[in-house]
Amino acid sequence: MNSAAAQSISWDPYNTDLIPNPYPMYKRLREEMPLYYNEEHDFYAISRYADIEATLRDRDLFSSAHGDILEFIKAKSVMPDSVFIHQDPPKHTAYRSLMQRIITPKRMFAVEQDIRALCARSLDHLVGGDRFDFITNLGAEMPMRAVSMLLGIPEKDQTAIRESVDARMRTEAGKPIDLANQQAIQQEALAGFEEYISWREKNPSDDMMTELLQTDFKDPEGVVRKLTRDEISNIVNVVAGAGNETTNRLIGWMGKTLSEHPDQRRDIVKNPALIPAAIEELLRYEPPGPFLAREVMRDIELHGKKIPKGAAMIMLVAAGNRDESRFVDGDKFNIHREQRPHMTFGQGIHVCIGAPLARLEGRVAMEEVLKRFPEWEVDYDKAVMSSTSSVRGWDSLPVWIGSKPKNYVAPKPAAPAPAPAAPAADVTLEGTWNVVVKGPTGPQPAVLTLERNGDSFTGAQAGAGTSTPIADFKKTGNKIYWVNHITKPMKIKVEFTGELSGNVITGKAKAGFMGSYPFTATKA
Repeated sequence: MNSAAAQSISWDPYNTDLIPNPYPMYKRLREEMPLYYNEEHDFYAISRYADIEATLRDRDLFSSAHGDILEFIKAKSVMPDSVFIHQDPPKHTAYRSLMQRIITPKRMFAVEQDIRALCARSLDHLVGGDRFDFITNLGAEMPMRAVSMLLGIPEKDQTAIRESVDARMRTEAGKPIDLANQQAIQQEALAGFEEYISWREKNPSDDMMTELLQTDFKDPEGVVRKLTRDEISNIVNVVAGAGNETTNRLIGWMGKTLSEHPDQRRDIVKNPALIPAAIEELLRYEPPGPFLAREVMRDIELHGKKIPKGAAMIMLVAAGNRDESRFVDGDKFNIHREQRPHMTFGQGIHVCIGAPLARLEGRVAMEEVLKRFPEWEVDYDKAVMSSTSSVRGWDSLPVWIGSKPKNYVAPKPAAPAPAPAAPAADVTLEGTWNVVVKGPTGPQPAVLTLERNGDSFTGAQAGAGTSTPIADFKKTGNKIYWVNHITKPMKIKVEFTGELSGNVITGKAKAGFMGSYPFTATKA
């Protein structure tokens, strides 16, 4: 390959332009630069199936001791031993052996009817309507409740668990993971899991958390003992995160891909026996986790280039899954293709321990969706891709059920009837407002104090033991907006956008990369 061609190839995991369709670039990498080096972020990347498979299986040469995400490896992050997915043997071996005795295919298939009931709960009330959202109505609900059910997390706390997982996965578009923010969110999540563990210890049941409390295992030092509370918190955190994220993304890709391949979708409707093969093809074609990373443990040479010890190596799983030398017409979605193993769940000792659950949930979700909605078309105008550099998928994927009217234009909503409460002009904004944000770990109270300064307002917002000035307060009609720059426990910009009705403001608080959450502010 000539140097001009090499210079024209640029793959950056933070390039938002590549997120909608990274596959043409992956094809170029496979064909023109199977070993790619990114000078700006200092990492290597491989894209051919054979290279990725060999790398994932060589646990001595390619280490997981600093995690499987580029930012963690570059920062030389050190995880607790019990976060076994980010460990090498013997630490990985000890904890994974324990989990293989607990997360068994038998246990997961035993909950198939419960998962089917969760799908029905999410979908039944949508039958007869015009639209539904693959993520909001199903992907964000069923996987979260299924893994929580397996763990033994009470239903009242399940949504908070999903929101915490979502917050950990968020990154600001075009930027690497903020490790300090990640750590703060992680610690908050672990504190919540400690409550569940204490509760389950007093209320044992037939679930994974009870088994984690009661089972003996041989630790990395060879000592037979029970898990500590911190170890259980870490393991539950890993399982809850992985159990939510993969299937959520898979369900989104199910909606998009089967919408774009209606003939194959109709084949499945006619012959539901094709569903397992369709799930495998979806996993190959649109893997929720498009790449993994490892640290290189000694100097090596690959494709005629030297790679130094300590380098970060990214394995482009999504590229390898479409390698034409492995999959005929790899860029084509084909549920009828010859089934060959893909790498969506990894290879070697780190192959995903929850893969049977993800496959089960995907199969049941496809069965239950197609029973109710055999035809749909994605509304791309309102679909939203997620902002994260470690997984790829949808935050929202609304679809038309049946056939969408030609040249459809959404009707403007009718003006709301006047509220019986006092008009906003009569409300005195200055003073104290009690604000409650429904955040990822439950209600987050704060106190907003406003002072009038001519035609504008200034003030401060206090919560979690700190008080910070607000900025950019605006009132346009009944619309209210202000910004709170939180400094502790982490720095984050929170934008409040709401509507004033009487002495109450309701709306959304957008907390940077963590997402948006409902809030209510009531005049004191």
